Amino acid sequence: MTHPPGQTRPCAPFWQAPHRPLFLASFLCALTTLAWWPLGAAFGLPAPGFEPVELWHAHELIFGFAGAAVGGYLLTALPNWTGVPPIQGAPLKLLLLFWLLARLASGLADHIPVALLLSLNLSYPLWLAAILLFQTLSCGAFQKAGFGLAVLCLGGADALFMTAALSGQPEVALTIIRTVVLGFALLMTLIGTAAIAAFTNNWLHRSNRRDLMIKDPRLPRLIAQGALALALIAMLAGLRGVASVAMICAAMAMLWRMRSWRLIPALSNPLLAAQHLAFAWLPIGLATIGALWFAPQLYPMADAIHALTIGAMSGLIMAISGRAACHHISGDMRASAGFGLGALLVWAATWVRLAAPVFAQHSATILLAAAGLWCLGWALFIAGFRPALTGPVIRPVLSGKKHQPAGPPPLQTEKSI
Repeated sequence: MTHPPGQTRPCAPFWQAPHRPLFLASFLCALTTLAWWPLGAAFGLPAPGFEPVELWHAHELIFGFAGAAVGGYLLTALPNWTGVPPIQGAPLKLLLLFWLLARLASGLADHIPVALLLSLNLSYPLWLAAILLFQTLSCGAFQKAGFGLAVLCLGGADALFMTAALSGQPEVALTIIRTVVLGFALLMTLIGTAAIAAFTNNWLHRSNRRDLMIKDPRLPRLIAQGALALALIAMLAGLRGVASVAMICAAMAMLWRMRSWRLIPALSNPLLAAQHLAFAWLPIGLATIGALWFAPQLYPMADAIHALTIGAMSGLIMAISGRAACHHISGDMRASAGFGLGALLVWAATWVRLAAPVFAQHSATILLAAAGLWCLGWALFIAGFRPALTGPVIRPVLSGKKHQPAGPPPLQTEKSI
C-alpha cells in the first residue's frame, strides 16, 4: 500500500524518537514479567522455560526491563552530547528487534541451545553500545563514551549470568545479579542526583519560589559516587565486607545530599514527589544491604535487595521516563492520573514486598499481593503514557522548559539530562 505525497504512515511517528519504542518496551516488560510469574503461574499458566524460575524473574527485570529503560534514556540524551539528530527508523527498529528476541530466548532458555541463547541476549547491548560509542567518539564527546562501555559491561554480565544459571550454579548467578544491581545504583546516583535537583529547581523557578532553589554541594555527591564505585570494585574482587562498608558510606552521603532537596514542597507536585520518594529507596536499600552483611540474621538479603530493584530502580524509571507524557500546552509538566496512580501503586508494592519475610506465615499471599499491585500500577502508568507515543516529538523530551515540536533544522536537544 502506498501513501499520498506528504502523508506519513500511521506508525511512522512511533519510530521518530528512541524513547518511544524503548520506554514502552521497558514498561511492558515490567508488566508482563510479573503477570507471567508469579501471578500467571499461581492461576495455572505454565511457568517460563527457565530453571530455576526465580532466576528468570531476576534476569528479565534487570536485563530486560531496566536494560530497555537505560537504552531509551541514553539514546534520548545522546543528541545533547553529540549534536547529531536522535536515531530513528531502521537502526531503532533493529535495536528493538534484538531486545524482543532476547526476551523470547530467555523465556525458552531450557529449550534452545546455549550458544544461540547467549547470542540473542548479547545482540541488544552490543548494538546499543555500538551506537553510543560510534556517535560519542566520532563527535569528540569522549567523556560520554563511558556509557557505551557500561552497556558493554552489562552485556558481559548478562552472558556470565546465563552461563552460571544454566550450568547449575544459582548462587554464582545471584552474585552476578547483586553486582549488576550495585552498578545500576551507581548509574542512578550519577543521573538522579543531578536530574532531581535540576527538575526541582526548574519547578521552583517557574512557580516563583526562587528563595527555595537547591544549591549543589559537590562533596556529598562525589563521596556517594566514589563510595559506590569502591563498593562495586570490592564486590568484583570478592571483598564483601569492604563493599558493605562502602555501601553504608554511600547511603550516608546521599542522605546528606538529599537534606537540601526541598522534599516537603516537592511532595505537592506529583512528578517531583515520584522522583524524590523513589530516590529515597536508594540510600535506604544500600544502608540495609550493607548492614545485613554484619547482621544477616535480622532480615533476608534476598528480600532486602527489592528496596533497590522495586523501590529505587523501577520507581526512578517510572518517575523520569514518565515525564515524556506530561507535557502541557502551557509549557509546564503536569502528571496524568495514570502517572500518579501508577507511581503510588509501585511505591506501595515495594512496602508490601518487603513485608513478606516479616509475616512469614502469610508470605505467599503477600508476594502475590505485591505482584498484583505492581502489575496494576504499570498497567495504569502505560495507559497514561500513551500521549508520548504519537504525534510530533516534543523536545526536550523529559523537561517542560521551552518545549516545542521538533523539526530539522535546527536540532533541539535534551537540555535537562
